[in-house]
Amino acid sequence: MKKVFQEAIFFVAEKGKKIGINREKLKASFFPLYRLFCRVEYKIFNQVYLYHVEIPVTQRCTLKCKDCSFMMPYFEHPKDYEVDKLLTYMDRLFECVDTIQIFRILGGEPFVYKELDKIISKALACNKVKTVDVVTNGTLVPSDKVLDTLRNSRLTVQISDYGDISYKKNELQKACMERGIKCVIRSMADKNWFSAGDLHFRGKVAADIKTQLKRCAGICRSFQNGKLYFCPRASFGTLLGIPNPPKDYVDFTCASDKNELRKQIYELNQRKGFLACNYCDEGTDEYRTIPPAEQIQDRNQVEKWRENIGKQ
Repeated sequence: MKKVFQEAIFFVAEKGKKIGINREKLKASFFPLYRLFCRVEYKIFNQVYLYHVEIPVTQRCTLKCKDCSFMMPYFEHPKDYEVDKLLTYMDRLFECVDTIQIFRILGGEPFVYKELDKIISKALACNKVKTVDVVTNGTLVPSDKVLDTLRNSRLTVQISDYGDISYKKNELQKACMERGIKCVIRSMADKNWFSAGDLHFRGKVAADIKTQLKRCAGICRSFQNGKLYFCPRASFGTLLGIPNPPKDYVDFTCASDKNELRKQIYELNQRKGFLACNYCDEGTDEYRTIPPAEQIQDRNQVEKWRENIGKQ
C-alpha cells in the first residue's frame, strides 16, 4: 500500500506536465492526502518521508529569465556555495530522513559549479535517496569528470529546452547518450511557466494564507545552503531580503539532536502557512501562465524589481 501511494504521488507530481493549470488543481486536491501519508509515516511508523528535495549549488546562471522561479537574475552578486559545507549539510539531512523520493540538483545553472561531481556522488551514495535529477538549461556541456559521475541508473539529466537559447541541448544530449546517461529534454510545450509575482508584501491575513497554501500544494522542499525550506520561493526570497523567521526552516548548518530535527522536518511538512506566502502569488488568483524563459533585455527591469522587495 505504501509503495502504491508513493507511486501515485509521483504520477501526480511528475507525469502531468502537459495539463497546465489543471495540474495545479490536481495537486491541490492531492495535497491533503500527501500530508496524511507523511503524518501516518511519522506518527505510526516513525518514518520521515520527503517526496522531493532540491539543492541549489550556485546562484550563477547562464540565462536571465525574467520570471525565473528562483529569481536568479535579481541576485546582485551571485555566488557558488562551498562544497565542503554542502556535503556536510547533505550528510546531516540524510541522517535525519528515511526516504527522499527525488533529490534534485540545480542552480542557477549547475554545470557552472566546479565541484558538481562531489555533490552528485554524495547524493548517489545515500540509499535513502531513490532518484537523483540534475536540471540544466541546455547552454553548457559539462566536463568529462562530471559526465562520468552522471552515469548511474538512479540519475536523470533533465534538459529544459527553451528554444534557440538552449543552444547546447543537442550536444549535451549526444554526450549523455554516448555514455549511457539517462537524459530527458523537456520542451516548452511540456511544462507551463507561471508567474508568482515580485517580492512585495501582499498583506494577507492568516486565513488567506491557509487557503493559499492548500491551493499551492507544494511538495518540493528547498535545501538552501544547509537550511530546509518549505519551497524555493521562501528559500531564495529570504536571500533577496524578505524576512527569514527561524521557525520557517529546519537548520542543518550546525550539529543538532537528530530526533529534534526529524520532528522539525515533519512539522515543516504539516504547516498551514509561512511568512513567505505573503510575498508570493502561487495558490492565488494572481498566479498565471506566462511565456517560458523570456529574457531580460533592460537592466532597468532588474532595478525596478529589486526596488519592490518588501514594499507594502
